[in-house]
Amino acid sequence: MTSFVGRRTEVAGVKRSLETYRLVTVTGTGGVGKTRLARRVAADVGGAFPDGVWLVELDDLADGPLLASTVLLGIGGRDDGVTAVDDALPAYLRDRQALLLLDGCDRVVEACAELVERLLQAAPGVRVLCSSRRPLRIPGEAVVPIGPFPAPPETAARIADPASYDAVTLFVERALAVRPTLRTSADDLDLIARICRRLDGLPIAIEFAADRLDVLSLEELGDRLDDAYRLLVTAKRGAPERQRTLQALVDSSHQLCSEPEQLLWARLSVFTGRFELPAVEDVCADDRLPRDAVLDVVAGLIDKSVLVRDEHPGGSWFRLPRLLRDYGALRLDELDEWDRLRSRHVRWCQWLADHAAEGLLTTRSDGWMGQVRGNHANVRAALEYCLGSPARVQDGLRLAAALWYYWIMAGRVAEGREWLCRLLRAAPEPTTARASALGAAAYLALADHGRADELLAEGTALAERLAEPTVTGELRYVAGLLELHRGDAAAARTHLAVALARFREGGDGMGTSKTLCLSAVACVMDAAPREAVSLCDEFLAMPGASSENWGFAYIQWTRALAAWREGLPTEALGLHRQAAALARRFDDRFGMGVCVQSAAVHLEAAGRHREAAVSLGAAEVHRVSGFGMLDDLRRRCAEDVRGALGPVRYAELVEEGRGLSLDRAVDRLVGQEGGAAPAPLPGTELLSKREWEVAELVAEGRSNKEIAAALVISTRTAEGHVQRILGKLEFLSRAQIASWMTEQRVRGATG
Repeated sequence: MTSFVGRRTEVAGVKRSLETYRLVTVTGTGGVGKTRLARRVAADVGGAFPDGVWLVELDDLADGPLLASTVLLGIGGRDDGVTAVDDALPAYLRDRQALLLLDGCDRVVEACAELVERLLQAAPGVRVLCSSRRPLRIPGEAVVPIGPFPAPPETAARIADPASYDAVTLFVERALAVRPTLRTSADDLDLIARICRRLDGLPIAIEFAADRLDVLSLEELGDRLDDAYRLLVTAKRGAPERQRTLQALVDSSHQLCSEPEQLLWARLSVFTGRFELPAVEDVCADDRLPRDAVLDVVAGLIDKSVLVRDEHPGGSWFRLPRLLRDYGALRLDELDEWDRLRSRHVRWCQWLADHAAEGLLTTRSDGWMGQVRGNHANVRAALEYCLGSPARVQDGLRLAAALWYYWIMAGRVAEGREWLCRLLRAAPEPTTARASALGAAAYLALADHGRADELLAEGTALAERLAEPTVTGELRYVAGLLELHRGDAAAARTHLAVALARFREGGDGMGTSKTLCLSAVACVMDAAPREAVSLCDEFLAMPGASSENWGFAYIQWTRALAAWREGLPTEALGLHRQAAALARRFDDRFGMGVCVQSAAVHLEAAGRHREAAVSLGAAEVHRVSGFGMLDDLRRRCAEDVRGALGPVRYAELVEEGRGLSLDRAVDRLVGQEGGAAPAPLPGTELLSKREWEVAELVAEGRSNKEIAAALVISTRTAEGHVQRILGKLEFLSRAQIASWMTEQRVRGATG
């Protein structure tokens, strides 16, 4: 988003190294520009790699065991829980010719070294470019160190051309973006040169300084930097130069903030990665910082370049750059608020997990799931805090277990298992939270029968002692799923009947709904399609259920199998395609895999043998755990398809299917002729013409004041329209309105 300045020699050096070595690590101090340099090189050389360049950002990762899963997902792979991540990642890259850019290896450098060495051995066509403060120190690594920009020496003559020094060029370019009227006379350039010298030419420090020109003149900035630099050199004896200079800059920024802004800055340090305004209000507001004042304080921090606002189709995310987050954490500790704010952050993450689970059964399914995905870094931080705090381990168990749907849908099975295993080891006490976590861990361990049985047995025994109906329901649900995975539908139905009764007894809507759905699947597999349809109808009769929630994809998938059982192939194929389209819409990787895994059954029954063969190939690659019961159906289907096509043509088409990504496989399935499109979103008819106009402006990111000006109404009236829209659509934020409007436009364009 900003220009790339200088580094011609370093760029050329990294390119030369990549021609000779398969691993190149760009090293240097924090803020020196390692990331910008590495990305520039990757962009320049990308054409030399037929399979492209992948960027995986590791700045928010502080946990080595999660590295392989993070990289696998970052390069487009999928963690389905069937294949160990350590095996899946090399297998995914084995035959590719690509460049992998690992950005920010500092906090997991040892894990990166082990992983990269394994990848380079397994994938001869892959090269790796890393940015890190430390080299990986493995055989074959080329290290390219970079230093600060050269700044004009004090003895230099007056600067006639800013481009003659990269430090001055960077400052001028960034400063003009903040203050377009900035002069660059000889005197001004001399002052800029002095500022750059005081900052030792460190790029990030120069950029912070240039940003301050929104409130300071060049002379004021120079004076402040002089004072701060001398003070911190004295106060930080023995510290590296980079810490003294950066501390001076951050302190200068902090001094520009009002007291409420300083307080919020400190409190925002409990967030990691991105966050939304409602989260800030819930976690950071109190008597000292009233909730209704948070919006204005956030705006003040954005104006002072402390808080960054990122646009996305659904609204706005905010983030505190890591350097400023660390600074805020020190301030929060000085205020003796760290544990209190971290505890509030954990509670907010728990609230999000619980409400998203309930929201998956409403018309806001995609909005809730988007919030959980967007807050993944915050969830990680909350779980890490709980692990390190004995008083919060039970909270961590509840949070990790409550996110069972997320670990599955987002393709993060290995990560979910890792968190649950750690927390279970840390909290052996016989509590309700432990019983729920054991059930969730067993759910995620379905592909590992022995481990799932062990976890389930312990959880069931504990649930019987606790006499908690909902916990018992959870464990019986997992027991039913495990029996289905083994192919015993009758045993599954027995477990699920108990689970359904317990969930109803405990008033658990999500538990009741998911058990109705899985019970219907068990009935289909037990040759009872009519009973399956009845259970599906009962699911749809649940309060708040609709054809636009996450579970409806599974209901349509089950109804498709029931129609297939009753000899209605055309109806079955239409229902199956609708299920696949809904799973894709919610980016439910598990649901998409289930649809791909069973597609051939319906295609073969409808006489579409070529398409069935391609789907069989895709199903081999994208097989999901927990639905092993489909394997026998697919094997019988494969025999029929091979017989219809002949072995040679069959093998060719299966191989074609093996080459499809999960998204492409679903695209082919949904795009086939005769597929049923998802129903239009409800709510359109609820809005008046004026409310529809307001919703369109909200989707464009307009404020209430801007909406009022565009429609020639008062700001209060505009605010009233927005509140009515939120109420009618049962939404919580403007971001959800924007997301809904975007989907309406897409539907209108393709309907």
